[in-house]
Amino acid sequence: MIRIVIYPSDIMALTNKSNSYARKEIQRIKKALNKLRHHQLTIKEYCEYYNFDINEVIAVLDRIERK
Repeated sequence: MIRIVIYPSDIMALTNKSNSYARKEIQRIKKALNKLRHHQLTIKEYCEYYNFDINEVIAVLDRIERK
């Protein structure tokens, strides 16, 4: 995987939650990180926020992307 931005579809795949949940999750994290509305949330920021291992998350997203 080459991209750094996390999308609602990624969060849906990681958490098995709905699109609306994933969008709210991105908004919640961006607010906690004091990001502006037009700023993107990175996979790294998402992982740091939840204390997830970034390599594990990237591996899961890679498998999903290759399907």
